[in-house]
Amino acid sequence: PEDLERWIKTIHDVGFLTGGYPRRPHPSSFGEAFPTPNGKCPFLYEVDESGTRCSLFNHIDLITYQIFVGGHLSLKFSVKALMAMITQYMIKLKTPVQEQQRYNDTTITMFQSLMEDERIYQAVRDFTGKPIVEAPFPAHVSILPPGTLLHDHLDQPNFRGMDDPRVPRWLIKVMGYSGLFERWRIHDCTFLLYLTHQKDGQFFTFADGVYKPPTLLESHTNDVWLGYTGDLWHGIRMVGSYADNPYDMSDKSISMLSNISANPWTMRVIDTEGPYAQRRWGVYDKDRLLRAYPFDEMRAAAQLRYRTFATQEEFEVYKSHTDDLTVEKVVDVLTDDLVQRGRLKSKDIDRDALAKLLVSEYIRFPRTNATIPLNYCLVYDFLPAFAQKLLQGKCMTA
Repeated sequence: PEDLERWIKTIHDVGFLTGGYPRRPHPSSFGEAFPTPNGKCPFLYEVDESGTRCSLFNHIDLITYQIFVGGHLSLKFSVKALMAMITQYMIKLKTPVQEQQRYNDTTITMFQSLMEDERIYQAVRDFTGKPIVEAPFPAHVSILPPGTLLHDHLDQPNFRGMDDPRVPRWLIKVMGYSGLFERWRIHDCTFLLYLTHQKDGQFFTFADGVYKPPTLLESHTNDVWLGYTGDLWHGIRMVGSYADNPYDMSDKSISMLSNISANPWTMRVIDTEGPYAQRRWGVYDKDRLLRAYPFDEMRAAAQLRYRTFATQEEFEVYKSHTDDLTVEKVVDVLTDDLVQRGRLKSKDIDRDALAKLLVSEYIRFPRTNATIPLNYCLVYDFLPAFAQKLLQGKCMTA
């Protein structure tokens, strides 16, 4: 409890979190990226931080599943409502591995005691049965305000040579599902520490596979969860009610989903006195306060992923980079497999078309039991006012 109080105090001492959608720091190295003269990209593409090139969404698999199906619950929402629902706020913690890779994350040295806690390392060793545990990569503290959720998703697995941030995340998930790259697999374990009690917003996992119903886990302050999120679909149900969502999307364009150059949303601590659980945090659009919530009404958790190794020899191969993959090697193996499956006649295929084929061929999404497993509310933002009225009450809108 004393350590938990210290970590919660640290979040309040930081007092400022960025939100929105994670931006791609560099254009994709897969080969589908193309220049954009005005910093804007077509639907399902995103601009990198330089604002000069468009690549397929880093998480094109999740975006298409969320937008067109609505997740395993087949939620019905407009594009703007999706943007309002999936925004989470983060304090990103730079780790030694990230320092080496020069990731564009914020250094929060105040969390060093959490990241170096030997009790966590020992828990990971006991859970995985592997004696060698590297410093957490990645690591962050995240907060979800009421009216938001984290759709069912699969964290990317890890493979030797694939740490370069230019490698698309969807490609790494394809590699995991294909089963063709287990020789290069880096096994890891996720440590999740809850900092608030979850009245709603249950953590759920597809522990029995994507074609079985998910398991919902009630979570309380100081609860810990350990698992393999690179192999296990999981997510967070809506925190509170959608009616409590803080965002005013009236002046936002749906192109914002692909073309955010400067994220307008932040979360800042308002109260500096009183019990931490009751101190209010405000959600801001630039300098405009949209809504405020007590800390314990939000879903707050620290998440750290630890890479684990069974032997010193395995660890040395990883550290020396003597047997790393490259994107071109991965593409060569996957296209060979597609030809064998009869999905390609030859390996000569446009990289954009290949990317979409790889996602549809290999990645398996959780099954929905909805009568209509299609998010027909996707068209809401494109309809005239009289047609939008017909869908009111049936669609979540913003």
